Amino acid sequence: MPASDIDPWAPAVLADPYPAFAALREAGPAVWLEQHQLVALPRYEEVRAALTRWHDFTSAEGISASPMTNAAMPPNIISTDPPEHDVFRQPVATQLSQAALAADIAEIEATAGRFADAVAAAGRFDGVADLARPYSLTVVSDLVGIPEGERDAFPHLAEVAFNVMGATNERTGPGLQAFGEIVERCMRIATTGVLCPGRRGVELVEAGQPLMLISYTWPGVDTTVNAVAAALHLFARHPDQWELVRRDRELIPSAFAEVLRLHSPVHHFARVATADVEFDGVTVPAGSRVLVMYASANRDERRYPDPDRFDVTRNPSDHLAFGRGIHLCVGHNLAKAEGHAILAALADRVERFEPAGDPEWIVNNTLHGLGRLPLTAVPAA
Repeated sequence: MPASDIDPWAPAVLADPYPAFAALREAGPAVWLEQHQLVALPRYEEVRAALTRWHDFTSAEGISASPMTNAAMPPNIISTDPPEHDVFRQPVATQLSQAALAADIAEIEATAGRFADAVAAAGRFDGVADLARPYSLTVVSDLVGIPEGERDAFPHLAEVAFNVMGATNERTGPGLQAFGEIVERCMRIATTGVLCPGRRGVELVEAGQPLMLISYTWPGVDTTVNAVAAALHLFARHPDQWELVRRDRELIPSAFAEVLRLHSPVHHFARVATADVEFDGVTVPAGSRVLVMYASANRDERRYPDPDRFDVTRNPSDHLAFGRGIHLCVGHNLAKAEGHAILAALADRVERFEPAGDPEWIVNNTLHGLGRLPLTAVPAA
């Protein structure tokens, strides 16, 4: 197996991972990461295979690259295999199916309209602090029934908590602390009667699944924040692509999929090989902890021609930003509904976005996203 001294968790790589990802894809279908004693899967076909073959690549031994995290985390929706996984997933999957969300689309679109109005009126704004983060937080909190006074802490806690999924480093301990606080807050909200009646959070509590609120308040916010902010970043730098969307709103689903492909909100998760698995002549030995590299796969030259180019007409519906198989992101329908709604609302109100300063990318063991995105919105006539 080819080996590499690349460290996927080096701060410089986390802030700008794509040169390192390209080097790993060039090295082979499976690459031994010497520093972390892991097997990396950087290419599309191998990542898709690992995600769909859960018998061969189990989640039940933890999906973090950190032994500390895997030992500390109780069984949950992302670190179990069937049949236990089905018990965790079913309640939230039912709530977030396309059919179940149909009744909420008008409310999501109204929320998107309010935020788009504010951006168009302000002119100068921060794409993260003024739009992506509060928009996603509002949509998710309204859906679950989290009252106003209980919302604001979740985005920061969720971002810090995602550090637990990487290699053990200086970000792991704070990540575990943040995750613990998310659990405490969710349990308090669930058991003190503050959830708004008639919302999804109450349904989970009444079904005896109060901890499943975490599926909304942890991965349900920050990943969408990163996707929406990435869309603003790309459209500000590619005004021709924004003009295509404004002329043809039917392109919005394709455009949002292209954003997710190009700037996948999650770098990678881990699995463990349960048997020897061969990829293009390279064997991944049984028992290996395997880094499944979503974001690298989505820029694989073998799958997508000219993969670093932003093209809203590409329609990469087979991208792996949401995963695949039994662990397909349970909130993918909601994320797409949010993304499509905000792009449509902005297309009605903003002629173009212009960069108003340098963007800042976060350094996070798992998430890829912007921490700051200064922009100017030029209102539509």
